[in-house]
Amino acid sequence: MPRLRCIGRRRAADLRGPRRAEAALPPHRRDVPRHDRRRPASCAVRSLRHRALDGRRDPGASGALTGRSPVVTAVVTYLVAVALAAAVSALFILAMRGDVVLAFRTILSSSLGSVAGIAQTLNKISPLLLGSMAVMLARQGGFFNIGVDGQMYAGAIVTTGVAFAVGGALPLVVMLPLALLAGFAGGAAFGAVPGALRARWGVNEIFVTVMLNFVAYYFTEWVATGPWNDPITGEAITRVLPESATLPMLLPAAGAHTGILIAIAVSAAAAVLLGRTLLGYEIRTAGDNPRAATLGGVRLGRITLVTLALSGALAGLAGAIEVVGYHNRLILGLTPGYGAMAILIAVLGRMHPLGVGVASVLVAILMVGADSLQRSVKLPASAGAVFQAIVVLCVLLVEARSARRARA
Repeated sequence: MPRLRCIGRRRAADLRGPRRAEAALPPHRRDVPRHDRRRPASCAVRSLRHRALDGRRDPGASGALTGRSPVVTAVVTYLVAVALAAAVSALFILAMRGDVVLAFRTILSSSLGSVAGIAQTLNKISPLLLGSMAVMLARQGGFFNIGVDGQMYAGAIVTTGVAFAVGGALPLVVMLPLALLAGFAGGAAFGAVPGALRARWGVNEIFVTVMLNFVAYYFTEWVATGPWNDPITGEAITRVLPESATLPMLLPAAGAHTGILIAIAVSAAAAVLLGRTLLGYEIRTAGDNPRAATLGGVRLGRITLVTLALSGALAGLAGAIEVVGYHNRLILGLTPGYGAMAILIAVLGRMHPLGVGVASVLVAILMVGADSLQRSVKLPASAGAVFQAIVVLCVLLVEARSARRARA
């Protein structure tokens, strides 16, 4: 009998009857239920490549947002949610007997109204953007990365170690990229641990990433109070990094470093990888339907390891930027809740790179502006966290209403 093509084999086998059709199938396909049979893996892999290439020509194929126009949908959702959040926040301020106009003016003026405020906002955006991109990338693959804090500490530790080891012997053009790559690799290694456990034994990555947060935190405490401690400070702070391992300033007078440029470039590269490459298509396919991805030739174990390692690498780079750009040393309070904020930003951004970028800017403005509310409007220090929670709840409410109307 002449050799049949991959698509014609099943069609010709079905013409011979069910039993002969079953025997005509390859051995590795016979135990698959009839309704789940697809083309052989070689043909499916070619299909994956073609669909990934088609995604380059289809602007809507690379996003996690659904609908005909993802960008317009996200913008409308943000505008409605921000307006609703502003109204609810105004009621909260009135309940606290504060001045609503003065409060909103203080938030905007302290974060965007001066060069110093803009510098603080830019410095906040860098870790928030990379951390939320790490959460988003893992979620696109079907995983929950709750270990952004630990991965930031891991990247910061490796960066600090490399800077202390070879910092004084190398020039800036060599030492700085080496330190950043070290942080990237440290975060990737820390993210690969839950990836390997999930791929090999099916261990839930949520528990592993949460536990690794404590491991990284206490290891940072040990190195910051022990071998790398700065004895002058008397706190959990290391010595100052060599000058060749510090980021150049973007706004020297205000203290804004160039980490924001690195964060934007790396986040854009991660978005392109996720939406325009075969690896990104496999990650999204495995996250949407693991069984279909397996039948399509995707190796789930490899994708699991790669996805969580890349997610950890982004968070590790955020920690490295904090060390070489903002603090110029490793400190124990390196991540003041950045991990939790990264999850909120990813939710606000609807797990889409563009939405995550906009949400990072919004949250950074709120975080910087909220620090001034206690001094000018006499609101409690927790008012900023309340405003952030109100924004998240309003976005979720608007999304739920939009989804319900779309189903109706």
